[in-house]
Amino acid sequence: MTKRVLHFIDSGGLYGAESVILNLSREMQSKGEFEPVVGCIVSQSDARSDLYDKCLELGIRAEKLVIRNACFFLDIPQVARKLKSLNISIIHSHGYKPSVYGFIVSVLISIPITATCHLWFLHGNVPLKMRVMITLELLFYKIFPVIVAVSEPIKMTLLSHGICSSKVKVINNGIVLDDYLPVEQGILERIRAELHIDDGELCLLNVARLNSQKAQCHIIDAAAQLKLKGEKLKFFIVGEGELMDKLKQQVCNNDLQQTVYLLGFRSDVKTLLQVADIFILPSLDEGMPIALLEAVASRTPVLATPVGNIPKLIQNNHSGVLVKRDDVMELVCGIQHMAASSELREKCAEQAWEAIRDVYSSKAMYKSYHAIYNDLLG
Repeated sequence: MTKRVLHFIDSGGLYGAESVILNLSREMQSKGEFEPVVGCIVSQSDARSDLYDKCLELGIRAEKLVIRNACFFLDIPQVARKLKSLNISIIHSHGYKPSVYGFIVSVLISIPITATCHLWFLHGNVPLKMRVMITLELLFYKIFPVIVAVSEPIKMTLLSHGICSSKVKVINNGIVLDDYLPVEQGILERIRAELHIDDGELCLLNVARLNSQKAQCHIIDAAAQLKLKGEKLKFFIVGEGELMDKLKQQVCNNDLQQTVYLLGFRSDVKTLLQVADIFILPSLDEGMPIALLEAVASRTPVLATPVGNIPKLIQNNHSGVLVKRDDVMELVCGIQHMAASSELREKCAEQAWEAIRDVYSSKAMYKSYHAIYNDLLG
């Protein structure tokens, strides 16, 4: 009998964790032993959810689960009843809020729960409600039978917060490699023309949520310095987030309107990755970013910072270029170094693609989660 696994998430768009859920769900469907159900936390039943819509497009069952922050004590029992009616066998939470709410639901209906920690907890000046939820998440994690970390640094942070080492498993994020087959040259040329990328100009692409962790502000600062140096480069930043207005102002303040373009949400990211000459990711913190894996699968050379598990895939001047985190001058030098040599870019792209095939595929990821699901059900 097929067993249903609820992927429980409070989604704000189609980003890394959402991509992991979609890729894992597709593998689950192809194998047949576990049926994925994606549970999207929403504040009201008619609220928009990009992840919910994407699931329906891919033929993955999805449910909008209403949990209002001010009325969660009323909504959680209703969600529990809903999950029981759906015959959910396992709750798989993704994020601090789903982990807290999911744990309560798992107790109410007596089913096992596991969690994937995609990124570590926010620190510094965060809202009180978030601090409370993160504190509860840590407390509940100590009771979870197993927790998945998507990188070794995240695992070590979990252990430093008192989580038992035997409970923490590292599972690499994975992508569906067949999704990144070469795009027709005519389509690539058309998009380069639409983006006004001239002959002789290099296209640098960043795909990420617009927040301080992803450090898009450093890309803009680097672009300003490279413009002064006469480099023929154009930068495209794809994604949405709370820093959109601030980044737009930074572009204007540096007179970079013809150099740096904030594209917002794009449905053609897979094509843009093949348009790009360099994928750039100057993050301050990461697990193993899905966007980076997608760039590698697209055979686009990567320039990144050595955070999280990135150095396991990207080795400096071999399978990409690594620059010191939080250092604009290092970023400038790294871009110049990579832009100056098409041979280096081609070598890095090929070496990274060879490394990704066996370790970071969705099939390898599913095999590891499959083992956890079976252990949870005894």
